[in-house]
Amino acid sequence: MSKNITYLNTKREITMKNLDIKWLTIGVLTYIAGGVLLSSILIMVLMQLFNTIPPAQLPAVEPTASIIAIAQPLIGFALALLVSSWVYKQTKSNAPKTVWYFAGALTLYGVLSIFMHPEAALLHSILKLAAPWVIALLAVKLSLYKQRLALEN
Repeated sequence: MSKNITYLNTKREITMKNLDIKWLTIGVLTYIAGGVLLSSILIMVLMQLFNTIPPAQLPAVEPTASIIAIAQPLIGFALALLVSSWVYKQTKSNAPKTVWYFAGALTLYGVLSIFMHPEAALLHSILKLAAPWVIALLAVKLSLYKQRLALEN
């Protein structure tokens, strides 16, 4: 057993030995479903607020609506942070590793989004690839801070 640990430490190999696939999958699916749900709610609320715009014209207005351009990334950021923190909480024994893999899954989701929307600005595309790693770092730090506070009290 110790020989295996020494080998892993000296080679710095990435293994999936301690990765919790179940919570990683649940986290990714929760992020996607939550994003779709919250985005749909946002669009429905905007349709109610701006009821003078016919529903048939909404797809033409959506790309230029600044409230949607601001709200969509905020929804994604907040949801990714919440789901990352939740995944960390559910996988306490190997939490950081699972959260980093969650960031990798969100990066792949960002790559898919870039291919589906090639008309997006370059900065927007770069942020889709970088944001999951920043969010994962924030989630790990926030969860460690919460654990430290719980131990002190």
